[in-house]
Order: sequence, then structure tokens, then C-alpha cells
Amino acid sequence: ITPLSMGFVTSLMAGFGAEAVAGFGVASRIEMLAIIPFMALAFGVAPFVGQNWGAQAFDRVYKATQVCYLYCMICGVVVALTLGVFSRPLISLFDSNPMVIDVATTYLFLVPITYGTFGIMLAASSIFNSLGNPLPTVVMTVARTFVLYVPLAYLGAWKFGVTGAFAAASIANICVGASAYLWSQSLRKPPKRKIKPEPLSSSG
Repeated sequence: ITPLSMGFVTSLMAGFGAEAVAGFGVASRIEMLAIIPFMALAFGVAPFVGQNWGAQAFDRVYKATQVCYLYCMICGVVVALTLGVFSRPLISLFDSNPMVIDVATTYLFLVPITYGTFGIMLAASSIFNSLGNPLPTVVMTVARTFVLYVPLAYLGAWKFGVTGAFAAASIANICVGASAYLWSQSLRKPPKRKIKPEPLSSSG
């Protein structure tokens, strides 16, 4: 799903010239490095949540999700501020064209301010997967990409150019991140049918 959305946005950038495509490409590569902390957290919290859910330690599961979300918001602010200050020097390492730098800087100014909510979506998706419930992950991914990002990017590019297309990513991150937070609040309550923990096997 993600490569399809990236291909669509790249095609939109092509309508604004080669510099817009290059700027979007550079910003996307820097973004992949910037979101590593959020992806690491999402992968790391899954086994913890799954183990405690199986042990019926539902309070620990809920507390873990809240700590993850708080971390995402704090880390999102740090990453956004860092990219806001150092975006131009970083971009210039990839391309020295002033127009490319301007396009990439615009992206790294608008989108990183929503990395916190994007991280919440990643964490929530991983948590739901670890509980054997992948439906929320599919719904959030499809909603962010095809319901919000792609249509808003098209409208934004039509109305406001490159800036409008990039703003669409921010809107999609905020909406889906907030939905992920609300959806995961259901983990606060134990399931109606509690899981029977399996006894540990003894060796020897």
C-alpha cells in the first residue's frame, strides 16, 4: 500500500517539474531515517504486549500502550525540531540545487510535526497485530493512504501546489494517529472472554 501511495505522490510532483520530484525524493529518504525510532518502538513493544496479554496482565498492557504513545509524542517533537533546524544542511548533502532544497525543506517543515501521531499509528498497529487482531492495522493503513492521503494530496496539489500535497500527509497522520489512540483505548478493559494462560512446560 505504501509504495502505491508514494508512486501516486511522485506522479503529482512530476507535474511541478524535475526539481519537485528530486526534492520529494530527498525528503523521503531523510524521513526514512527520521522515523527509525518510531519503527523500533513499534517492533519492540509487540512481544511485551503479547506476553502480558496472554498472562491476563491487562493493566500492564494498557500502561505499556500509554508509555509508547507518550514516547512517540516526545520523540516526534525532538525529531521535528531537529529537522526544522538542520533540514537545509542535510538536504544539501544530497543535492545543491536551490529549488530542490526548497521543495525538500517544505516537506521536512510540514510533515515531521506529525511524526508523533504517525508513531502512535505504528505502535498501535504493532500492538493489535501482537494480539492476533490485524483488522485495525489494515483499516488504519488503508484509511491513511487511500481515504485521506491520496485524495487530499490530489486536492492540495491542485489548489496549493507542492505545499498542499505535503500538507495532505500531515493531515492524514494526525487523523489516523488520533483514531489509533482512541481505538487502542479498548485495551484498557479485559476481553469478555478471558484467555486461559497455558502452563509453562517443565524441563526434565
